[in-house]
Amino acid sequence: MDLRQFLIFYKFLFLIWFLFIFVVSIYPGNLVGLVLKGDPTTYPGSDKLSHFVSYFFLGMLAFLSFDKNRKFKSIVLFLILFSLLMEVLHLYIPNRFYENLDLIMNFLGLAVGLFLFKLKDLKK
Repeated sequence: MDLRQFLIFYKFLFLIWFLFIFVVSIYPGNLVGLVLKGDPTTYPGSDKLSHFVSYFFLGMLAFLSFDKNRKFKSIVLFLILFSLLMEVLHLYIPNRFYENLDLIMNFLGLAVGLFLFKLKDLKK
């Protein structure tokens, strides 16, 4: 596989993961819990690691897909605003809860996912 094919593959993974986060975020309840355990009940305060991991992978895939793109900064800004919007929407979606710590974990996961690879690039 050449570099172009890898970029197409990473962009595809990025889009799939982005859509996954979107669908899971707007579902009125715990979609992952429903699929895995048959229980869509949400519990505030119990999902910080999943927020971090979800946005970590989103940041990692964004870096791998768009780092060399001139619109990379715009894409990062879009992802930050997307994270904020998804969390604010929880104020209006039934059985979902807005939590500041969720938002912090989203931002932290995104930042670590983006900049962990950037640090690796700087060492080369």
